[in-house]
Amino acid sequence: MMEILKVCVRVPANKKEELLMIAKNWRAELRGPGWDAKIIHEIAREKFGGLKQMFQHHGWSERGSDMMRHVQRRVKETYGSIENFADRHRD
Repeated sequence: MMEILKVCVRVPANKKEELLMIAKNWRAELRGPGWDAKIIHEIAREKFGGLKQMFQHHGWSERGSDMMRHVQRRVKETYGSIENFADRHRD
């Protein structure tokens, strides 16, 4: 997998949104479809022992098939974004 770096640059104010969109498109291209679900489940397995254990660790009430329907919302509520969640749990 290609390394992703966080960078800080100075750009003209009227080009900020354009640059952010370019960066967003590059990330999406690199990660591919379903990246968010894949990284959540990978981290759940590696860091918590599974999805159920991750829900227990965070005190999230859903169990069974409800976990699958609510995991992305729960991660976003707790960490602000899937990206923040991934950054927090990377080695």
